[in-house]
Amino acid sequence: MESFSDAVSGTFAVGENAQSAVSALPNNASNFQGFPTALPKKTTKFVQYFVFFAVIAVVFVGVYRGLIPPLMENVVVTTLVPRDVSLVNFNGVFASATSEGSKYGGQEIQRAFANGEIIVDFTSQERLRDQHGYTKNSSEWLIKTPFMGDEAVTLTPIIALTVPVLAFSFFFAVIASFLFPSHWGLFSMRTNEVIVDTRTKLLFQTGFSHELLDFLVLSDTDVTLLARNNPALVEEYLQALWDATRTEHERQAAMTSYRDERLFDAVHIAEGHHAFVRNSLISRLKEAFSPAVERSIRALQQARIWQRSHSALSKGFGLYMSEYFAPNCGNNVQGLAYAGAGLMIVVIGLRGLRFIPSTRPSLIIASISLEFALLVALGITLYFQREEVSSIESLKRIENNTQSVSLVMSSVDSASFQRAMHEAIRERIQSPDIDKRLAESLTQTFLESLRSSPHHAKVASPSRA
Repeated sequence: MESFSDAVSGTFAVGENAQSAVSALPNNASNFQGFPTALPKKTTKFVQYFVFFAVIAVVFVGVYRGLIPPLMENVVVTTLVPRDVSLVNFNGVFASATSEGSKYGGQEIQRAFANGEIIVDFTSQERLRDQHGYTKNSSEWLIKTPFMGDEAVTLTPIIALTVPVLAFSFFFAVIASFLFPSHWGLFSMRTNEVIVDTRTKLLFQTGFSHELLDFLVLSDTDVTLLARNNPALVEEYLQALWDATRTEHERQAAMTSYRDERLFDAVHIAEGHHAFVRNSLISRLKEAFSPAVERSIRALQQARIWQRSHSALSKGFGLYMSEYFAPNCGNNVQGLAYAGAGLMIVVIGLRGLRFIPSTRPSLIIASISLEFALLVALGITLYFQREEVSSIESLKRIENNTQSVSLVMSSVDSASFQRAMHEAIRERIQSPDIDKRLAESLTQTFLESLRSSPHHAKVASPSRA
């Protein structure tokens, strides 16, 4: 039979690192162009990790220093300040000025310039009450408006904003690493590993050949092109897939009606319908094997789109989450979410007991932000987590186990099986308490037979009267 790679070599473009991966395979296990078939070397992972953490650091510094201060300052000024009050900008500090102080806009704030009713100071300068009219450290922000009470609220951004900004930076780095090429992106490389692992798992679960599995994960367009170039090869794959997914009911129906046992002939598929038939046969894998097999093949089909263009982010991200992260790390994320909820309860409890003053809510903001980030991660994980094993999949596993036991039993001759049974009975009889259990069993049987005998019923009836 013509090899799969020879049949599609003139149809599909060679993807990233595909040529070296295909050449490393044996001739009878060739894979379609563009899909990784070998894991990256561990020595090359240093580059991906370095790029990943470098992106986190750059985004964190840029957002923390360049985006958050002006953004929060604009939000406070536009939402927490009465509209009928005009503020004066004293070199980065927005404050309600006195009649004389309004003339000194743009200069450093002084105690005589502001009346102290409204102050919004997001600068990194230390303030003294005698000189500036209020007290603030260089690592703090100060907000005082009528909407927030009579006292000024002091925020410590290193405590309040580190968690949300770090979570945003991590998420941004994950997205970027999916878009980067595999030799730069950490999660791009990990997704390639998941593709190889998923493909290997499917080979064990289905028993399909490499060529047939590669055919299953082709796109509809590729199947149509391949059927146009080599229809006999596609028909052979479709026939093999039908034979693998044929149910026992279909076999029995074919035999009782004296028809062809196959009930399917790929030669008669109309031109242009091979992709539709292939997808229909893939759906039959849920019955023949399990729903997990069908879902994994669909995920590999989507991953191939991501392999062609990393801009198809959802395809690669969905495969990584559903095939690796959700099954292996779901419990860890759920445990962290519970731990974050416990921490938030403790912090809010301390606030209720007034151990944390209302004018310094930095720790409360940090705990709420942490729990929010963990709940978002948990929600994403649960979204990609597969349903519990269905009854169909459980029955399939029982059937496969039963068939395995039958194969093992059929390989054991009857004489050996009889000797094993006799040996087991002999060991049971030689038990130390066999006499006691045998006497109890005989006594119980004798009493039950007496109660059920007709003579016992005649004797017992006068006494009841």
